[in-house]
Amino acid sequence: MLLHGIKTAWVFLKSTDGKTLLVKANGLSDNGLLELGHGVLGVASAEIKGLDGSKLEKISGNNTVQYSYADPLNPTVALTVNSIKMATYAKLVGLEKKGTGWQMADTKPVGGCVIKSPHMTDDGFTYFCFPSGNFLGGDKKLDSDSDSKKTPVTDALNFAAIDDPNIDDLYRIYDTSDPDWQSEDAMFKEILPDYVKTTTVSGSQV
Repeated sequence: MLLHGIKTAWVFLKSTDGKTLLVKANGLSDNGLLELGHGVLGVASAEIKGLDGSKLEKISGNNTVQYSYADPLNPTVALTVNSIKMATYAKLVGLEKKGTGWQMADTKPVGGCVIKSPHMTDDGFTYFCFPSGNFLGGDKKLDSDSDSKKTPVTDALNFAAIDDPNIDDLYRIYDTSDPDWQSEDAMFKEILPDYVKTTTVSGSQV
């Protein structure tokens, strides 16, 4: 796979057991999926790590390596989104309303994300799907504007995957060049069994 850039990405929230996609007021949109499109000024970067074990361990015996195994998977995604609304950010990272402001709740909500990346050599796409996990809010470094330029600060989301009860694993990768590929909707239906396609505006935040 020779990939270049990010076509789009989606985030969503789920029930605490990870089985049900939250929709409408409980979720992030009418059908639960929030596409990080023009409404959030897009995704600047998505750094995906831990898709395989961190390293191979070796077992030696009789003065030779007899066996090797990979350490456990630990998938994480560092998402940099240009402009998420405060209410959406609060839902993702687990801030709750107290008075007229927000503070961190005792437990993290369960959410997920999907990143869509274009192929460099054809018109296809690769999808990195993490159906269940938790979001952490990133740090903020606020710098003063100067007399010659402004200094925008984007929104950082750090995601750690957990085992998903619907796919019985931590993540899936889909590729449109695969002969078994059907459609984007079929993919979402596989990882989110209660997914229903709706015609929502890209990046419309509930």
